Amino acid sequence: MEGDHGGGPGGSPAPGSGAGAVDCDRLALRLQAALGAAIDAQGLPGAAAAVDLGGCSFRGAAGMADIEARTPVKPGDLFRVGSITKTFVSTLVLMLRAEGELSLDDEVSTYVAGVPGGEQITIRQILNHTSGLFNYTNSHDFLSAVEADPTRVWTPEELIAFSAAEPPYFEPGRDFEYSNTNYILAGLIVEAVSGKPVVELLHTRILEPAGLASTYLDGAEPAVPGLVHGYGSYDGELVDTTSAVDPSSAWTSGGLVSNTEDLTTFFVRLLDGGLLGPGELAEMTTGVDALSADLLEYGLGLAQRASPVGTTYGHGGSMWGFVAASFHAVERDAAITVLVNHEDGDAEKIVDDLARTLNMP
Repeated sequence: MEGDHGGGPGGSPAPGSGAGAVDCDRLALRLQAALGAAIDAQGLPGAAAAVDLGGCSFRGAAGMADIEARTPVKPGDLFRVGSITKTFVSTLVLMLRAEGELSLDDEVSTYVAGVPGGEQITIRQILNHTSGLFNYTNSHDFLSAVEADPTRVWTPEELIAFSAAEPPYFEPGRDFEYSNTNYILAGLIVEAVSGKPVVELLHTRILEPAGLASTYLDGAEPAVPGLVHGYGSYDGELVDTTSAVDPSSAWTSGGLVSNTEDLTTFFVRLLDGGLLGPGELAEMTTGVDALSADLLEYGLGLAQRASPVGTTYGHGGSMWGFVAASFHAVERDAAITVLVNHEDGDAEKIVDDLARTLNMP
């Protein structure tokens, strides 16, 4: 079996949630089977998953990391994790807020120039996607520019300019509309307030204290070895899109690379109060109606989602060639992360597939 799992001493059953104990070895076999079935059902190249339930810890993988070389995915392999980056960046903003360096009610224009209506938009509104700012990744001009020169290195200001050229979705605070522009702004605000590069703060404030050695901001620092190949399907053919677009095009809205172990550790530590104080965590978990079928609310860089193991907090993400999802059901003491190397995959559906396995007798 690919992956590893552990329970009590010698792999003995460990206590889990609910009545009775959980047989970790038996659970791991079921999770591995569910992961394999999920990638087969979706026709995906490969996936890696991490599941923690009480005393059980499963790290599994299925499928191919590199189809041409026939290299299998390993549990610790790295994937681009897209918008899961937003939770890390929001955590940095809230750390600065805890230190009195900024207020969530500060106007964006205080820190970043050139944002349409920036004097009416607050930091809170960019973090919970109620700013109304147009999503630059939906801009035809941006997509055309990326297609014309996929290797172009972008500055955050250039990305914001694509948004500024389009009318806002609504007046600030009037509605919810997910926009990557918000988190490019959040990255610039972090840098303006701290006087340091956001990548430095990611390391000193989150990655190093939490022991996340396999996570890095792609394009802003040297890569950690181990990134799997990402794929897309075009005209019925599987195409390697790993290097299709420079990662600077995502920056603090979606540029992180990580693995299932790091992401699971991050969300558990975050939601258990290991990174933020009670006040900041309360702000982060207070959401607005996200107007989505399975998304209950969206807080400050943190989604609240219904699942087979109850309400979960976390985030999903996508990046050319990759999709990701990492969620933690605090009351059930269950954490699930799924990383997929195909841009059309549904990582959140696989999270639910694995969650249903946790409910099996």
